[in-house]
Amino acid sequence: MKVFLKQNAQFLLLVFSWIVAGHILKELADGLVILTFLLLKNKNRYAELVIAFCFLLFLGDNRHHEYDFARDTKDIVLILLSIFVLFDKKHFPQQSRLFYPFIAFLVLSLVMCYRHPTPFLSFQKTISYILLFTVIPNYFIKLLNENGARFFHTFFMFFGLVLFIGLTMIIWNNHDVFLAGRFNGLLGNPNGIGSYCTVFSILLAAALFHYPNFLSRSELYFVIAVVALSVIFSSSRNAIFSIMIFLFFRRFYKISSLIGFVIVIVSALLFQIVSQYLPTIISSLGLGSYFRVEHLDDGSGRLLAWKFGWDEIQSNFLFGRGFAYEEYYFFINKEMLSDLGHQGGIHNTYLSTWLNTGLVGLLFFIFGLTRSFFKAASNSYLALPALFAILFSIMFESWFVGSLNPFTILALFAITTLQHKKIDRAEKEKSPIPLL
Repeated sequence: MKVFLKQNAQFLLLVFSWIVAGHILKELADGLVILTFLLLKNKNRYAELVIAFCFLLFLGDNRHHEYDFARDTKDIVLILLSIFVLFDKKHFPQQSRLFYPFIAFLVLSLVMCYRHPTPFLSFQKTISYILLFTVIPNYFIKLLNENGARFFHTFFMFFGLVLFIGLTMIIWNNHDVFLAGRFNGLLGNPNGIGSYCTVFSILLAAALFHYPNFLSRSELYFVIAVVALSVIFSSSRNAIFSIMIFLFFRRFYKISSLIGFVIVIVSALLFQIVSQYLPTIISSLGLGSYFRVEHLDDGSGRLLAWKFGWDEIQSNFLFGRGFAYEEYYFFINKEMLSDLGHQGGIHNTYLSTWLNTGLVGLLFFIFGLTRSFFKAASNSYLALPALFAILFSIMFESWFVGSLNPFTILALFAITTLQHKKIDRAEKEKSPIPLL
């Protein structure tokens, strides 16, 4: 860690200065963020552009007003990154095709904007989502082709440090990293840190699949430790079970795809039986309080939200009301939902997509997602276990219908990495060198 900090001191000081500026004056932080991305592009520092953008999205999820600058500038930065790709073709010779399976979904989402109560807002959200899927993966392809091991080393050490800082704040600033008695780190809520660690773990496994030695043993243990502690302290059931699903099926798919498929069928058949006795099993292990078994039946209020969303879906069954309609509908009814004991949105990507784009859009989305992972399955045994984990995770959270959050971009990065084939095998044995 000392070597990493020393060798990347300039970049670390640059991006962490955003936080200092945010505590002083929001407008100062806004300008500093934009200046940072222009400076990095001027120096053709594409790896730092990606890391800085992911960090900006990470900060944008924080609920404290000192981080308002991140929420207000992330749209501008996405546009800047898109412009860099569109007007700098020579630095992006290989274009990503990740969005191809999602074309029908993206086109339908764009068409549905006119049905939203505020069409321009829906249009903005849709364009943002389209840019994330069509433009940003080009950076991933470029970095993987040029020196994936070097990039992944800095990426995971950087965000390992970010997670570590969140953990250390338990000691010296407990108030900012806890919400309703649960750890949320530097993100907005405990479920957020859980979702982040889920996709972060999948991306880490994908990186290790291609570059087994990109982290030293001590560095790998450090990254795994901060992820594990973040998940444990957050007590996110969704994250714990999602990561367990990924690790469980990864073991069998590594042996054989056929064995993995058989285990999937057996697990599906046993799921109903196990789920009936799950609260009893958890309580017998003395973990009832930790897993909040008293809320398992209602999903911590999610069943109420799901029913509320399902009732609205009946009015727009085949075709929805446009991107962000779920946010709009839950916002205008937040007082009624609060009286019933629910805070927030629908907490389900499938229902969110159904509300926004209808059943047709949901089927297009599921096709795009599964098609992407099945394509990756021909290249990596990790692909289908990752798909199962993400399909489970988004059943309880709506993060995959958002473009400018810290979760979706990591999921797209993981898919790109799992699909990637053009790797210099000699690079696997290289010792990572710093970006700066």
